[in-house]
Amino acid sequence: MPVDDTKENLSICMNYCGTCPSLPYPPQPMLFCARGKSPEKIVRKGCKCPVCLVYARYNLKDMYFCDTGKAP
Repeated sequence: MPVDDTKENLSICMNYCGTCPSLPYPPQPMLFCARGKSPEKIVRKGCKCPVCLVYARYNLKDMYFCDTGKAP
């Protein structure tokens, strides 16, 4: 099931993407698992996706959605 682009999911995501070591600050557009990859250059220094409640809610498996795009 694709991740829903909702205000609730964005609010949850902001707690994780907002402090991710791989993203420039401020990370945009956030909620990368629903919205797609970042237009910024991503330097993989760690991924907080697996500890995000959205990740758990949608039973996601991959990481670095900011670099690879939407969750399948």
